[in-house]
Amino acid sequence: MSSPETESFPAPTDEEAPTPVKKTLLVVDDEEGPRQSLRMVFRNDYNVETVESGEKAIEFASNNTVHVVTLDIRMAGISGIEVLKTLKSINPKIEIIMLTAYETLETARQAIRLGACDYLNKPFDIATIRDSVKRAMKLSSINDHIATTFDKFNSLTNELEDTALREEMAKTANEIYAGVLHDINNPLTIITGYVEMLEIQMSRASSISGVALEEARGKLGIISKQVSTCGAITSRYLKLLTTGDAKNKYISTNLILSDLVSLLQSHPSASKSKLVVNPLEKDLHAKINCTELIQILLNLCVNAYQSSSEEQTVEVTATSCTGPLDLNTLPAGATDVVVNKEGFENNGQILRLQVSDEGCGIPEEKISRIFEPYFTTRSAQGGTGLGLSIVSRLIKNCNGLLTLESTSGVGTRFTLYIPATVSK
Repeated sequence: MSSPETESFPAPTDEEAPTPVKKTLLVVDDEEGPRQSLRMVFRNDYNVETVESGEKAIEFASNNTVHVVTLDIRMAGISGIEVLKTLKSINPKIEIIMLTAYETLETARQAIRLGACDYLNKPFDIATIRDSVKRAMKLSSINDHIATTFDKFNSLTNELEDTALREEMAKTANEIYAGVLHDINNPLTIITGYVEMLEIQMSRASSISGVALEEARGKLGIISKQVSTCGAITSRYLKLLTTGDAKNKYISTNLILSDLVSLLQSHPSASKSKLVVNPLEKDLHAKINCTELIQILLNLCVNAYQSSSEEQTVEVTATSCTGPLDLNTLPAGATDVVVNKEGFENNGQILRLQVSDEGCGIPEEKISRIFEPYFTTRSAQGGTGLGLSIVSRLIKNCNGLLTLESTSGVGTRFTLYIPATVSK
């Protein structure tokens, strides 16, 4: 006699061994003889339950754990095929052996298609039914093992997701700290440049008056503005860290562009480049924090300056348009990138800002990673890889859109689309 299929629990710490739990075999047949025969055959191996109808089989399986079912196809009331279908809907892990004295190929195919694990003809010998039930019980054990493993997998996945979330939160905080340092570096570079100019000017004169005095006052004004910019950047990121939000303070686009020209005049990277800024014919207020917009433009312009060691023209052009824009016309080549297409607020007044250079372009193999934090094409020149990732984040924050087009040996163009409102 083959050994019964049982479930065992891990051994307890005391000396008393647990009692093995027998699996349940449900026998469904409207004839008394087959029901009692199968009960006698398997009574020592399994917990055998018998019912005389499909309705009672469904009721029993709905309220009890069943591992294997032997099911007659032809019964009064619900047919065996319908019972098979219902039992599988109650618990797909139940293994079902179909029994029939009236075999047809189509019925067999239908039973297997609905999930039956075996199909036997009546009358059957004891060895055949034993082998069939034993295989079904093994399949049931495998199903239970798979289900347990899947539950463990889901639990581990949830734990990993929680861990990944905590790591992502820490990573975001680190990026914010790095972003603060990077963003402050631009105005600090400008401050340093003007301080050096003032020192040279003062070293050449015992006193300052007239035009020289006015120039000194202008430079001190720019230094003061840059100090304020550093404070605004710090405040913005502190708000982001503590509240996750920094309220927008809108300002004239043309005023921002005028500030951009002043700020870049003394930037070390501008020594071999010409900056051309084309303001709006009719001014707009971009729906973005003014400090964030100036930081975006500074990052893009400094990147443009550094795109070539040769003399070149960096051009910033502002235009306006009314949404919605046809997003199908956005650039989609191998060296083109679109940022925040799904999050773009594509309606009402829209500010378009283009920053273009005449540099060497971005290699095709690097274009897809260009907005990743810490990825840089200028590591040899001390690039941090933060400028464009900051630009990308700020564009997303204001529900704007950014496109990048780059051609090897010709240059690169960034186009910003930012929701705006008409200036009063």
